Amino acid sequence: MTQKLVTIQNLVKRFGAHEILRGVSLEVGKGEVVVVIGPSGSGKTTLLRCINFLEEYQGGRIYVDGQLMGYREQNGQLLKLPEDTIAKMRADVGMVFQSFNLFPHLTALDNVLLGLTKVRKLSKSEAEDRAVMWLKRVGLADKLKSYPAELSGGQQQRVGIARAVAMEPKLMLFDEVTSALDPELVNEVLTVMADLAHTGMTMLVVTHEMLFAREIAHRIIFMDEGLIVEEGPPRQIFEQPQTERLRSFFRHFARGR
Repeated sequence: MTQKLVTIQNLVKRFGAHEILRGVSLEVGKGEVVVVIGPSGSGKTTLLRCINFLEEYQGGRIYVDGQLMGYREQNGQLLKLPEDTIAKMRADVGMVFQSFNLFPHLTALDNVLLGLTKVRKLSKSEAEDRAVMWLKRVGLADKLKSYPAELSGGQQQRVGIARAVAMEPKLMLFDEVTSALDPELVNEVLTVMADLAHTGMTMLVVTHEMLFAREIAHRIIFMDEGLIVEEGPPRQIFEQPQTERLRSFFRHFARGR
């Protein structure tokens, strides 16, 4: 039995009166690649943001490697942890977003170095060795001294991935990381992600790239209206969807391409 790295129990997230996540339960094993698909507004991004505690949640529990994320429990109540404690937890959960979120005044190398020196407290030489290694791994050996404005969207996103992975997190979250890219740049980012998946990294990926999902996922989760409607191995999800809602999603998706 694969050891569980992520356990989500009955997760509820509201914005005002609007319930975005309506009791989501999910487990992710160490080394597992889980891809989350579903229509816009189904709660996929919110789910990732709750795991990384970029969003507070109103009900349920999220455990990463046995630790309750963002809260401590006292008499059945969730009490938010201090910000510095949350920051330490967050350092173990890497996240790459749609927007590149690079510091424009820092080179590619310095963008990757920042977390290694400030958060991981590595020495300058150790941090630089690790940053250079990861920038080479994502195909940017010749762009170490380039600023974000001098890089294409695909290159900027690869810096973002290198920055997150260099921190050696226990879990990597990817949120629609190719959706802001021109079509010809999408593949270079997906290739890097596929490479990471094949190294045994634990990954939770939200994407609309169905072919990619089918190729790299161990398991696919289909979300709609704040719930997990269906989950299973890629072949089952794509070839034998069990619910009319998932069949309908694929029909609409095919028409929209």
